Amino acid sequence: MGNSHTLALMLKIAIHLSIALVLSALQTSDVFGVDYPDSSLVRNIVKVQELLYNDHFVEADSATQELIERYPNDPSGNLFRAIGLLMEMCDSEENSRCELFQAHIDSTFSKTKRVLDTSSTVVCAWMHLYRGHAHAYRSLWEAQFGSTIAAIKGSRAAKAEYERGLKADSTVYDLYFGLGLYHYWKSAKAGLLRWFGIINNDKEKGIAQLLLAVDSSLISREAARSALIWIWLDRNQFDSAIAVAESMRGEHPDGKSFLWPLAKAYWKLEQYNNAADVYNYLRILLEKNPGNYFNMVDCDYWLYRCYNRLCQEDKARHIAQRFSLYVKEIPRETKNRQRNKISYLKKKAR
Repeated sequence: MGNSHTLALMLKIAIHLSIALVLSALQTSDVFGVDYPDSSLVRNIVKVQELLYNDHFVEADSATQELIERYPNDPSGNLFRAIGLLMEMCDSEENSRCELFQAHIDSTFSKTKRVLDTSSTVVCAWMHLYRGHAHAYRSLWEAQFGSTIAAIKGSRAAKAEYERGLKADSTVYDLYFGLGLYHYWKSAKAGLLRWFGIINNDKEKGIAQLLLAVDSSLISREAARSALIWIWLDRNQFDSAIAVAESMRGEHPDGKSFLWPLAKAYWKLEQYNNAADVYNYLRILLEKNPGNYFNMVDCDYWLYRCYNRLCQEDKARHIAQRFSLYVKEIPRETKNRQRNKISYLKKKAR
């Protein structure tokens, strides 16, 4: 009697385990099939990016939470929620959502690790892409709010993941977005190390990889275009920077990330009227949420200089006087970080 009861119990457990494994396999295959990522997932990720490029951070956060709920095994929702949180922190120049950002980066790593053990080559390539991005965006956080050494280590770890992805499947062109960024900026910031031949000059290689991502990637086209704006600016190819930035500005009218390099490019070309127009538009957007005033100070500083170059002293004086109305509200940390620009505007407001 005891043996039969034990046998029945073991059979029941086996049946439950079998059902659980089948359901798990079905759920996994629905997400990680041969056509991964399917058109629905791509549309959702692109939708999140459109919200982020328009600085609609609350809506983007909700969209990524829906993505996580809809695809609980897929790491893309956690990754893009982390990216959104970082973009929001960089936009406000405040390290306000660090713990949640780090938690979603960690979730990206843990989910990708589980999938890598059991997936096809194309899915593995995408998992390496997500892991590369997780390293890259954590590196960006370190560069903005943490350690320079940790940022460098993170960028190298990102590159290694992108290269593993290409070995798994070289047709996942989104990987070239991450590699293009790494190769260009590693070379651009190498200085004397590149000049002495210690570090290769891979700038052209990086640009070619980014252009490939613009042309052929599934979810990285806009990100690659945005990255090229800063590269054209770094190379003093100001007309090219303006062309891409103006195009993206038209497509994402509520976004600010394209406006900063756009205004800088106009300034470099001594097109001070155009630069002032962009800074004025930036200021209108900033007034809705000045945050810690870091960006507001930046904007007013460059506006004053634009009007000064245009010999429009009344407008320049107005900028300085307007600055004096909020200077007392600027937090101490921002005052320390923007010491020179604040000092400059204070002198002009007298």
